[in-house]
Amino acid sequence: MFFTNPTENTLLHGPVRPALLRYALPIILSMVATQFYSVADTMIIGLRLDADALAAVSNASTILMLFLFISGGMELGGGLLVAAGRPTATRQEMAELLYNLLFVDLVLALGLTALGFFTLPALLRLIRTPEEILAEAVLYGRVYLVGLPFLMLYDLTKECIMGCGDSKTPLRAVVATSMMNIVLDLALIGPFGVAGAAGATVAAQIAGAGYMLAHLRKTELNLPFRREMLKASYAKDIFRLSAPNSLQQASGTIITTVKQGLLGGLGVAAIAGFSCAGKLSSLLMMPVYGFVQSIVFFIAQNTTAQQPDRVHTGLREGRRILFFYSLLVAALCIGLNGPLLRLFTTDAAAAAYGSTMLAFEGISYVFTAQKHLCEARLRGAQKMGLYLASNLGQIGLNLAACVLLVPRIGFSGFWLSTWISAPAGLALAALLARIGAKQQS
Repeated sequence: MFFTNPTENTLLHGPVRPALLRYALPIILSMVATQFYSVADTMIIGLRLDADALAAVSNASTILMLFLFISGGMELGGGLLVAAGRPTATRQEMAELLYNLLFVDLVLALGLTALGFFTLPALLRLIRTPEEILAEAVLYGRVYLVGLPFLMLYDLTKECIMGCGDSKTPLRAVVATSMMNIVLDLALIGPFGVAGAAGATVAAQIAGAGYMLAHLRKTELNLPFRREMLKASYAKDIFRLSAPNSLQQASGTIITTVKQGLLGGLGVAAIAGFSCAGKLSSLLMMPVYGFVQSIVFFIAQNTTAQQPDRVHTGLREGRRILFFYSLLVAALCIGLNGPLLRLFTTDAAAAAYGSTMLAFEGISYVFTAQKHLCEARLRGAQKMGLYLASNLGQIGLNLAACVLLVPRIGFSGFWLSTWISAPAGLALAALLARIGAKQQS
């Protein structure tokens, strides 16, 4: 058994609840830091430049998300592979896995960069980007794409290190690169416009990738690379785990796009209120996403280490922690929806729509958190087909309910569709998790 730093990897030993919380907290804080940077970046562009520049960056970012889905799937799949292999892998086997991950990541990144560079103008026209901001959107997108290989390397190495049981080093990197990005934004956006904003991101990603790769070289990747280490079997495993994650991330954008289309007929206030409620909801649920990611790696490591009792204990503790947290969030959304929405908008009509959405949808968070835990069980056991069926099933039901209800009853259709899909999604996820457990036994 190979552990380069046992003090960092407590997922396999000791009391489960403290181990989970210590491991999950840095992951949650990393997500919060990333979200904070995203908000700060938008604020700086909006304050230093004009509305056209902000719109150009927004449109370019919509297209760039298509490429980032693949990056996100790659990092999640890679982290899961590392976590699953960690307890029993020899130093040679771990080095081979990491080199194969880095190789596939590099090939994908270069291919995506080339594809994006040449198709960006056409894709921007496809989403009806106004001609007056098209040039700026293309400029921002192409500068950003120059840094895509470094972004993908950065994200992958972070997940691999977390998969080894160390969530603190990635947190330090995320905080440092987020601060670096903000400082560079302040310095570069004024003189260089949207190109400066993209350049600041590229510089931060290069620094982050360099730091994480150097850390990996000092810990898990301390054997020299040899060409014979690259094996087709690793590539198959990488795509088997990465593709479902990429599809899952893409599905989120699809449902957002459809909902935006449904909102169009309800007026500007409804659109603004829905957007504010969505941002607040994402922020409040971020600890759930971070904790669930830690559960995935916990299950993967302990499954490989043949510690089923510890897996069951982790799931039991996870259910309790997520239940009480989601109950607290639901209470906040129901009791303080007005004050919370006024943090995002001063428009009374928009705040009214957002408050209604938050109050009624908040009830569903208890179901949603438990659904994510069931799906974490599937991901940790590498039952990716069942995981994808669970995720897409719930999204499809929510989308169908929205399409049926919103045109007939208006804005209330959004939260009613969540009332329908959240409990049904939990029931489906629980059923598929049981099927996955039976397949495994």
